[in-house]
Amino acid sequence: MISLSMQNGQIIDPQRSLPCFGEFDVLVCGGGMAGFGAAVAAAREGCKTMLVERESCLGGLATVGLVNIPLDFAAGISKEMLARLDEVNGHWHRNSDPEKHKLILDRMVVEAGVTLLLVSHAVDAIVENGAVRGVVIENKSGRQAILAKRVIDCTGDADIAFFAGCECLSGRPSDGKHQACSLEFRLGGVDWDAYQNSDLKKNDPTWIKLIEKAVAEGDLPYPIDNHLNWVTHVPGRPQHCGKDEISMCFAHSRNCQPLSAKDLTRMYLEGREQADILSKFIKKCVPGYENCYLIDTGTLLGVRESRRVLGEYVLKTIDFARAQTFEDTVCLTGHHYDLHNPDGPGNIKWAEIQIDGKTCYVSTHGKTGSWAPPGGFDVITDGFGRGGDAFQRKTLPSSIPYRSLVPQSMDNLLVAGRCLSSEFMAQAGCRLVLTCLNMGQAAGTAAALSLKQQIAPRKVDRKDLQIKLLQAGCELGQSYFGIPGIDVEKVVKG
Repeated sequence: MISLSMQNGQIIDPQRSLPCFGEFDVLVCGGGMAGFGAAVAAAREGCKTMLVERESCLGGLATVGLVNIPLDFAAGISKEMLARLDEVNGHWHRNSDPEKHKLILDRMVVEAGVTLLLVSHAVDAIVENGAVRGVVIENKSGRQAILAKRVIDCTGDADIAFFAGCECLSGRPSDGKHQACSLEFRLGGVDWDAYQNSDLKKNDPTWIKLIEKAVAEGDLPYPIDNHLNWVTHVPGRPQHCGKDEISMCFAHSRNCQPLSAKDLTRMYLEGREQADILSKFIKKCVPGYENCYLIDTGTLLGVRESRRVLGEYVLKTIDFARAQTFEDTVCLTGHHYDLHNPDGPGNIKWAEIQIDGKTCYVSTHGKTGSWAPPGGFDVITDGFGRGGDAFQRKTLPSSIPYRSLVPQSMDNLLVAGRCLSSEFMAQAGCRLVLTCLNMGQAAGTAAALSLKQQIAPRKVDRKDLQIKLLQAGCELGQSYFGIPGIDVEKVVKG
């Protein structure tokens, strides 16, 4: 209880003492895919590890967000996770069963010896002499402190880094706008075979023409999006009998403020209305979906970008386009620019970059996306400014350096996931489910290594870290361009 005391229209919250939940070697805040990877990695390295998550389960968007599409490099812990999903018929062609996924994550965290605390919000950082010493949490037990020698921020929004006073980047540089947010939904009663064999699937696979027609004829009140983003086939359900279950990315909220509780509320309400509208449209207009029904919407909104910490290195948009390699690479991504338009329908798969004094509209994969640059898709260039017949599609994966996980101005703190240190458009290509998990494994391993060597995380030798990650089965680029100064074959063979 606090006594009501107001000053300048604000409630005064007096200083109070907090019980300490415990002291740990490594505290991971955020139990999405990045936090899961970080906690398991740290615990397996022998650290007393705690994982705090605000939802009632682990996995974040991959589970309660219904983004059941675990894409990117499966190596290390991520490869093991997919294998565990395979064992329970919860994974098929990079489509996953969200419910089985929750269970597998639970089991892997418990087996690693992680102390887990769910339904708990991290609401502040505890800082001493330029170093994070713990966090403050709130849950049904009240307000408590947790102390730790190392803290890893996997909140997605860089909450801990922000609370600790780290400088953060946010939104598109030109106007501060964020990527569109999505509330995913599932449909049951789908005849998947009929849809796969339909003329629509063959001739208009992303439904661009269908959506235009539906808006013109009133089957859609407005273009919620101008194309179908993705649809997954949930494994382990009845098949070939008109009872398939699918998950879909179609709903979109624009002009988003994902760091505002008021606007998050607006987007949840809008997302559920959109799911209702879209499910009715799909039932009426899409072959194979004539008997479909809406099962549910995600209980976690798909926020694609909010805060990004300012780290020792800011991953640049041009780095991504050119597949720039780094001495301290800790994971890879095979993704492309994937910006869900902040302003209106469509996704943007190109970036505006100055190359040799010229404005170029750069794509890694060519004339793709549903929103063209100024001048149309014919002006697209590659990362070196080559267009037309000279365009060269990026064939190598892009690298993420360890320095992008290390905040510039705060010790004892690492970040992993979509809040990595990066430019706006570079981040748009570094946020897939397994990319985040692999960043988490790197951060958890680095935290453990820094404790063992009794040095700050920013002082960890990149070779020591990379050797640990290679021994754990991670992909750091050894299959593509090697790792400077490391005999990979010798390390892997032990």
